[in-house]
Parts: sequence; structure tokens; C-alpha cells
Amino acid sequence: MIYLELKEVVRLINGKLLYETEEIMNREYSYAVASDLMSNVMLETADDSILITSLVNPQVIRASEMMNITCIIITCGKTVTDMMMELAKNRNIALVETEDTTFTVCGKLHSLGMREGPISGDGGHVTSIRLAEKHCIGCIHCVRNCPTEAIRIRNWKAFITPERCIECGMCIKVCPRHAIKPVVDTLDTLKDYDYRIAIPASAFLGQFRNVKSRNHLLTALKQVGFDDVYEEAIGAEMISHATRKLLKSGRRKLPLISSGCPSVLKLIQVRFPNLIEHVLDYRPPVEVVAGLARKDAETKYPDKKIGIFFIAPCTAKISFIKESGEIIETDIDEMVAISDVYKLVLKNLKELEGSQVEELEKTGVMGLRWTNTGGEAIALDTDKFIAVDGIHEVMDILEKIEDEKIDDLEFVEADACVGGCFGGSLTVEDIYSAKSNMKIIIDEAKEKYGNSFLYVSRQEGELDRNRELTYRPVLRLDDDLNVSMKKMEEMKRIVKELPGIDCGVCGAPTCKAFAEDVVRGQITERACIINSTMKRR
Repeated sequence: MIYLELKEVVRLINGKLLYETEEIMNREYSYAVASDLMSNVMLETADDSILITSLVNPQVIRASEMMNITCIIITCGKTVTDMMMELAKNRNIALVETEDTTFTVCGKLHSLGMREGPISGDGGHVTSIRLAEKHCIGCIHCVRNCPTEAIRIRNWKAFITPERCIECGMCIKVCPRHAIKPVVDTLDTLKDYDYRIAIPASAFLGQFRNVKSRNHLLTALKQVGFDDVYEEAIGAEMISHATRKLLKSGRRKLPLISSGCPSVLKLIQVRFPNLIEHVLDYRPPVEVVAGLARKDAETKYPDKKIGIFFIAPCTAKISFIKESGEIIETDIDEMVAISDVYKLVLKNLKELEGSQVEELEKTGVMGLRWTNTGGEAIALDTDKFIAVDGIHEVMDILEKIEDEKIDDLEFVEADACVGGCFGGSLTVEDIYSAKSNMKIIIDEAKEKYGNSFLYVSRQEGELDRNRELTYRPVLRLDDDLNVSMKKMEEMKRIVKELPGIDCGVCGAPTCKAFAEDVVRGQITERACIINSTMKRR
């Protein structure tokens, strides 16, 4: 295998390294991938590859970070933006500009022995989930528990089809070998910013027992290394107030469906496109709060580099912000798992003196209640709602709504995780203890502020989602309708000939899924061990 040092690559393509250190100049590469479509890059790219692209926007950096790409070559004389430069420096990603076209750069590197980085669906990194193949033993726990049948076992290793993945984190929870892990940022990046703001997910508040007050907990979080703390519940409260007004206005087709859970949004895009028009047009609460926090900080400290850290409960919320292709801009810079800050906060709580406690709480019960299933709906002043948690139960309810089997319904609150955000894959405390801990926090807020809204949106469009929800036809067998129909007929034939016991030995979750893989050309009918064994007798 050929390894080229970055300084040699830069010389070869007549490039310009935009910032350099000795470590960056001496990096060695053997693979490169060329694409202007980040969704292709996200399928799977070898670690430490070079990305060759003419695309200049911040999402190139975010996609590269998630794929462990450590060098980006910007072709065609394009100029890197200031935001790209800042993000790349923070993530130690080398940036190279060149006048050469993408085709020319690829040709030059290939002539010296550099090879194409693999791009396929066979394992690797997928949005905010990483598969460590060396730990995977090919069991089918993840396959059986994936609600969208996005996982298969091939050659005794799991791989995830990114288009189908809705980031619910079920695979992370059930993997006995811990081979599937979330891609998150770390607190090491605190040093990269002059002024650091933490936005803890509301589920964070339920992770600690016997907390004296919410301000004690928020102060302990601030002492981890932050300069200020804004609660995610602020955005939740603003969205609840706006949704209540929207319901009363009668301007939208009912039932309205909550936009709070990113996994449910992706599920609707993949499985229930007819319900997209029912989904609220609001951003996730953390995005709303991040915008407010950044505006406040930049007003106070215009010369400081602001860093906004989301303390996240699940992979879905991370992916919704960092995923390729769909995001426009975000005010969130880093996303850290609740589990990664838990021990530090716990230590600070034990050492915290009463005189050190700051008044950091900024919201009341209307936003804090979102942590419990039904909490969002309760704030809407209607009894005509359904609140459901657990991805399979959510699918059941959405099917009934789509088939018009549920009448006189105004609002649907759906959470992919059992127990809502308390059941997220990045939390620490068990669901029931977390709910008990949170009840103390909510009761305290109710005693102080009653049931009033402390935060409401005052600007038109302030809460609106910055991307359109569209149908994702990942279940379609072919773009050509006639070909698709023929494949469906072939699937029916294959299913009839299969044993129908959904054993999973073939690597697919069900016999129907196996038949689909066959017609898609991903596997042959001989892969059904039971049928093959019976034919040999």
C-alpha cells in the first residue's frame, strides 16, 4: 500500500495549505474519495482519507469529521469560507486549495498509487453511529431490534444502510459487544473557544439523585468549564406556546404531530410520507435556544469566539444537527453526550457550597414537562391528544392515523425511546429513577412559577424549521415503476419459497427483508441456509 505525506500531495497538485503544523504536514494518506455529494461520502469512507471536492460550505467539514476524514482538498479554484476555516481548525482537519479540477487532482494522486476510499453500504460510519467491526461478532440483536430494517449481517459483521437509519439508537442499546457507538464531541474542545455556553437537554436534569435544587445542578454543570448555561426547556416552552396558538387558530390540518423527536421525523419521511403535512414546522427546542444564546453572547462579547455545547441524550438529536445534506446552518458548535459529563457534574455537586450556587434556571414547568411522555401535549390545553413512546408503538399509532382509524384527534406526541428522552442511548440513569428525580425538579418549578409560560416567541418565523421535510423513498425497489412492480412480483415468489420463520440466520431480520435483498441484488437465494440444506437432502 502506498502512503503519501500531505506535503507531497500539496506539491503535486500545486496546492496551498491554508494552515499548517508539522503534524499536519507529515500526515500520510493512502486513500482518497472525490464527491460533491456529502450523502455519498457518509455511506462509508476509509478512516484518514482525503476528501476531494469543489463544494465550499460548513457541512463539508461536519461530514468529514464524522467520517474521520482529516484532509480536504478544495478544487476548481474555489475559496474556503471563514466558517469552514474555523470549523476545520477546531477539528484539526487540513484544508488545501488548488486551481486544478477534481478530475485532474484525482488523476495526479492515482498516478502515484493513491487509491479510492471504499464507498459502499457495508459497515463503517453512518451519520451519528459508528460500527467498530473488530468488536462485532455477527449476532443479530441489532438486526432484530431495528424498526426500519436498516441493519444486515454480511460476512459475520453488521452493516447499516444509512438511508434507512432513523437514528433511534436501538442498535446501541441492544448490542452485547458494544460494537455500535455514537459519534459525539468531547469536552476537550472547550479550549477552542473564548466563551462557552452549555445547553443541557432537559433529560440531563433527571440523571442525578437527591439534588437540592435545579440551580445546584446547573451550577455544577457550569463548573465543568462553561461560562453560562441555557436550558433546552426554554425552547420547548416557546414551541408549546406557539403550538397552543396554532391549534386554536384552526389553520392547520389535524391532527398536528410533534416535531420534537428527530427519529420520529425520519420515520415519517421513510414510512409515512402522507403524514408529513401534519408535522409541526418548528425546529427542535435546542436549536431555538442555541440561536437565543448566541445572539445574547455576541451582543455582550462581540470580540470573543463563542462556543455552544449541546449536552445530548441521544444519537438522533446529534444526527439531526450534524447529518449531511439536509442541514442549512446551526448555532450549535459541539455535541457532548450526557454520559460523558455525568461524572464531572456529580463530583461538582458533592463539592458545591451553598454560597457558590448561581441563579441559572430560566424556565418553568411548561418546558420541563417535555421530558415525560405527554408533557408536551399537556401544555396545549386540549384533551384530544395521544402521547406514545417506544418506536414500535409509535409506528402502530402512525399506521392507525394514516388509515384514519383514530377520529377526533388534535395532537400526537411521539417519542422514539421508551420513557421519552430519559430512554435515550446517551443517558445514565434508568428511566424510572430519572422520572422520579425529574418530578422533584418539576414540582419545584411549579411551586415557583405555577403553570405560566415564562418564554414565548416574539418574532415571526423565530421557531420555524430551517429545512423542509420531504419523502425519502428508500423503500422503493426501483425508480422505474414498471421495474419496481416486476421486483415486487419477484419478491412475492421468493417469500412463498422461504420457510417463513424469520430466523435471521441469513443476516436479514425477516424472510420478507431477505427477499427484498435478493431482488436488490445484494444477496442470492442460496443464502437461505434452511432452504439450501433442504435442497441438499
